[in-house]
Amino acid sequence: MKKIILSGVLLLALASSGFATGVGIGGFGGVSIPIIQEDQGNGTVFGLRAKLKLIPGFTVEPVLGFNKFGDADSDFGTREGSKVTYYGVDLILGGMGAPIGPRVYLVGGGAFYSFSRDYDEDESRLGLSAGLGIEIGLGKTLGLDFRGKFHLVTQDGGGSRKMANITAGLNYYLGM
Repeated sequence: MKKIILSGVLLLALASSGFATGVGIGGFGGVSIPIIQEDQGNGTVFGLRAKLKLIPGFTVEPVLGFNKFGDADSDFGTREGSKVTYYGVDLILGGMGAPIGPRVYLVGGGAFYSFSRDYDEDESRLGLSAGLGIEIGLGKTLGLDFRGKFHLVTQDGGGSRKMANITAGLNYYLGM
């Protein structure tokens, strides 16, 4: 929690210092699909993000997300899906802002992922993500954001957890 608060304070300091040429905040929600994980079912994802436009075409985006995978059926019965909390920073290459019309962008970044499942697992790991998005501007201050992101989180012993998140969100821009 301290890291999240510290990140928020740093974000506000950068935005108020004139370092960023544009600032946005937003929320998102959607579906999370486990990839090659028989112990998880499809679930939900939601979260918050902030955007700092540093130069045209380059945006830094701190993000906080929450996943809840669905239960999975196996030969041994039903197994409860994991809960995942992640926080990190994404870098966006391409259009940001909310003039009217669509803007396509690439997104990639890193985050700390915390997996938990009742009575079974509790671990935190560093992971990477990459994806593609499109934002549809609704005027100077609002944008609808749609994106697909692939997440890869390594584990001890050489394995990894993989998931694809498909989300929709709304962004509000200040000072654009």
